Amino acid sequence: MKCHCPSFLIRPFIVCGSVLLLAVFISAQQTERNAAARKPVAAAKSARFDSGNSSLRIPLEVDNNIILLRVSVNGSKPLRFIFDTGASFSVISSKRAAEMGLRSQGQARGNATGGRVEGSAIEGVELKVQGARVSNLTIAALRFPLPPGFEFDGVVGCDFIRQFVVEINYLKKTMNLYNPITYRYSGRGEAIPLILIERKTPLAVTKIVLARRSIEAKLELDTGADNTFVLNTPFVKKENLIEAIQKTSQGTRNGAGGEQKVIVGQVRAVRLGRFTLRNPPVALSLDTEGAGASEENDGTIGGEIFRRFNVIFDLSRKRMILEPNKNFNNAYNSEGGDD
Repeated sequence: MKCHCPSFLIRPFIVCGSVLLLAVFISAQQTERNAAARKPVAAAKSARFDSGNSSLRIPLEVDNNIILLRVSVNGSKPLRFIFDTGASFSVISSKRAAEMGLRSQGQARGNATGGRVEGSAIEGVELKVQGARVSNLTIAALRFPLPPGFEFDGVVGCDFIRQFVVEINYLKKTMNLYNPITYRYSGRGEAIPLILIERKTPLAVTKIVLARRSIEAKLELDTGADNTFVLNTPFVKKENLIEAIQKTSQGTRNGAGGEQKVIVGQVRAVRLGRFTLRNPPVALSLDTEGAGASEENDGTIGGEIFRRFNVIFDLSRKRMILEPNKNFNNAYNSEGGDD
């Protein structure tokens, strides 16, 4: 199993801004040399609703742009999970997995912001939310660095998300799940085409408007991040962005694998479909390894952008539908480093 998971941002003591970024590319390997030859083929993922073709109005928490919902794991009591389109596979904390007696079938290793992380892979897992469930998932168990005042048990990733059409209403703090086969959209929102490469996390093409030019960037949709935009080191270097953006300052963030340094600045605008986001702050990665140094995408779009819309993630049709809400023109939260 290979996965890219998860990518969430949390500020110690105050859950706002972008301080801790964990973005892991995990490779789960069998611990026994010939285990793959002896074990049966894993069952296909199975998604179903408890009733009908939809699960409506699942209550959410939205904590400084981070979406959290209640998830049962293999019939457990409801646990607190982050909803993260920036994670290709779902994740549970290794502490919680041990308490539940979940058995590892392999190792999970990966690059996080600031360095490498290690964990385990767990097969045959069922994740259930109110009114819907997905069975036969392979998830990762990782040790999460939990800042005081913001505790969670895991991350719901794209292995779960892609089984449904997911509608997020940030203002009402609700989620609706629909069957992709029967779903039909009839609103007036903007459908943004998505890029899905090797069933990893979704990317959207954006146009970044600088003082003297515009550039195109393929950015990962990352609801597990609370910021606006983060641009990866290779893209920053290729486009000479440190010299090109305005009002720059240096920030430090504590990542799951160590310390991360970024340059924080401002661009004139970012265009996403027909929507223009004016004067947003952006963070320019200085990483030489980990997610911020990735060349798989040019960076990420975080929850500080998504909260300005009602958002529909329809990965089966490779699209995201955006309906602007009353937050669209709100001021941006700071992208600075540690307080």
